[in-house]
Amino acid sequence: MHWTPSSYTSVRASYIRLLNAINIRPRAEIIFIEESLGRVLWTDIISNIDIPSRNCSHMDGFAIKYSDIKRISQQRPVRLKVVPWRRPGKREKQILLTGQAVRIPTGEVLPTSADIVIPIEYTKFDSKNNTIIIQTWLPKGSFVSYKGGEIKRNDLLLKKRHVLRTQDIALLSMLGIRKLKIFKKPRVAIIPTGNELTDEFTDIKRGKILNTNSKVLSNLIEAAGGIPLDLGITPDNTYKIQNKIRSALSVSEIILTTGGSSVGVRDLVAESVNDIGKPGILVHGIKLDRGRVTGLAALQGKPVIILPGPIQGAVNAYIVFVQPLIRSMLGLQTFLQPFITAKLTENWNARKKYQDFTKIVYMKMWRSISGEFHAIPITGETTNITVLTRTNGFILVPGPIRMLKRGQQVKINILPGLSFSSGNPIESPNDLEKTLPPF
Repeated sequence: MHWTPSSYTSVRASYIRLLNAINIRPRAEIIFIEESLGRVLWTDIISNIDIPSRNCSHMDGFAIKYSDIKRISQQRPVRLKVVPWRRPGKREKQILLTGQAVRIPTGEVLPTSADIVIPIEYTKFDSKNNTIIIQTWLPKGSFVSYKGGEIKRNDLLLKKRHVLRTQDIALLSMLGIRKLKIFKKPRVAIIPTGNELTDEFTDIKRGKILNTNSKVLSNLIEAAGGIPLDLGITPDNTYKIQNKIRSALSVSEIILTTGGSSVGVRDLVAESVNDIGKPGILVHGIKLDRGRVTGLAALQGKPVIILPGPIQGAVNAYIVFVQPLIRSMLGLQTFLQPFITAKLTENWNARKKYQDFTKIVYMKMWRSISGEFHAIPITGETTNITVLTRTNGFILVPGPIRMLKRGQQVKINILPGLSFSSGNPIESPNDLEKTLPPF
């Protein structure tokens, strides 16, 4: 199969054509909450208990009846008798009489009729008479955590499609929940193709190219919430490529191929896809600058995305096609990404040959000493990995826009696994020592 792009399809039209040809759907699974960090809830979480389950103390102090201190003043302090605290299990049923106080620790259940806790520091203890003297008035209910005060039975706590954080998991533990129904992670098969590829660093001296794209894609898939399945390098042989694609169809929901043939203009991957079944290739040639040779196909209702070999083209195609599919299978909004608004420090112009294409412009952003975010466009050859290592975000520029001006406010997309390094990701190196804490 020979392919020469005479025309290109827009990114939007290509994506719609792909969606219409596939039938992958989100699926659920049940896991232990200890494994649920970053996972997406399949159902709402409704509280089945009250928290606190009883009225309890919010401070170390003395549980008393508010009526005993209702008319307290500096001139007329109140003296209360400290009575013994019953053993655990019977404390809640202990009846507190007028003029009595019970020593109570933080979190302990209040005795019956106690409706206020006086912190220790607000009292004076008379050990001779076993009494406390209170001179400070406090409103009724002070330092009492009432039953259901934080969470009531049948409260909606977490909504379906909520991405679980560490504090959410702690809440679920408090509710006594041990297992959760969550969106199942989609499996994404990666098939790197090409006789020139190798996984061995020592083979580079013999003219081979290190297979780094698979590692980049695997990490991006995992950061997005998917499960990468690297099926290994496949040589430029249609029979072997077909077998690998068939294997991918049996173990994954999304199939990616990377690279291309090194035998002239024959597109062996597209040829292999069409030989396996219909509808096969849907789009080949997309209006995406750095990524225009991307191909989209469908087999057995599953998407097959043919990614370019150059790293920027592969990542760009991942951003506009693969990431949305992963998010949709996780129950998340497809294209919604967090972004940071920053001011450009340099002009950017689209490449003349591809001005009307969708452009992904990589950015290096930082926060100045004044707290304002700035960004500079990072450009370079499509094969240069350093374009990506020097950036921490990107702008998705629609076809009609051909330039961005210095001083313009832009919205920079943040992509998990791509945007930030460890440490401080958005400080200018020159400003680090001068930047003051934000308080």
